[in-house]
Amino acid sequence: MNEERIWPLRRWRIERGYGIRELARRAGVSHATITAIEHGRRQLPRGETWRKLAEALAIKVTQIAEYRAAVGLDADAASQS
Repeated sequence: MNEERIWPLRRWRIERGYGIRELARRAGVSHATITAIEHGRRQLPRGETWRKLAEALAIKVTQIAEYRAAVGLDADAASQS
């Protein structure tokens, strides 16, 4: 499975110079959550996790939804926050 197609979390994290543990700390989620998302073992996060990750990456939730729409994935998850 192409992880970039799920959510380019790894690319966005690396662009900001964050390791997995640093992003997890900034977002207030476990490093296991970050790893699972990056490796496609967990679907795009919803609710509070979604908002925490977007804030920690300094991106808007709508930016994630736009990315998902551009690659043909369901962008409805952004409206569930």
